[in-house]
Amino acid sequence: MVVVLTSTFIGLTFAQSAPTAAFRIPFEMPAKIGGAQLRDSTFIADAMAYRYQGKHITGFDIYIWPLPADSLDVTARDSLLRLEVAKFKEAAPIGLERGWYEDYKIAFDAPHPVSLDRDSLPGYVVALVFARRGQRFASFFYIYAIQGMYFKIRLTVPGDDWGSNPAMDLPAALVQRVARKR
Repeated sequence: MVVVLTSTFIGLTFAQSAPTAAFRIPFEMPAKIGGAQLRDSTFIADAMAYRYQGKHITGFDIYIWPLPADSLDVTARDSLLRLEVAKFKEAAPIGLERGWYEDYKIAFDAPHPVSLDRDSLPGYVVALVFARRGQRFASFFYIYAIQGMYFKIRLTVPGDDWGSNPAMDLPAALVQRVARKR
C-alpha cells in the first residue's frame, strides 16, 4: 500500500509517497534552530526525516516515527530507547563495509536527559569518532520518546575541537523546543 501524505515546510507544500501507513507527527519541526536551517524533509523507510544545515555541521538529521502502541509505560519506553542504542552500535561496522569511513571507535554511550520546565526528558547518546578521506569526525546519535514518537537525532561535526563546537548545543535545544510545544 502506498500512502500519499501532504506536508508543509518553510512555506512550501509538497506530496510525498510513503510505503507504510500514514502517521501524524504531533509537533511541528522548526524551520530554524540555533544556527541550523531546515533544508529538506522526506520519508525514509518508516520514518519522517528532516535535514538541517549550518556552520560547523557536517550532518544534522532527525528521524521521527511512531512508538509501538503498547509503549505507554515509562519502563517500556526506556527499553525501546535502549534497544535503538544497541541497534546503532551493532550497525556501526556497516559503515566500514560500505566505505562511509575508514575506521571508527565508539567513544561513549550514556544517558542524555534534556531538562524541560519542571522535569527532564529521558534519552540516550552514543558518540562515534571516525575517519573519512583522512579527516576526523565526531558523530552523535541521540534518541528520545516525545509525544508517542521516537525522536532520533544524528549530529556529525568535524572531529577537531568538537567539544567546543556550538553545534553541540543544537540537539538539546531542538528536543526542548519540540517537547515543550503541546
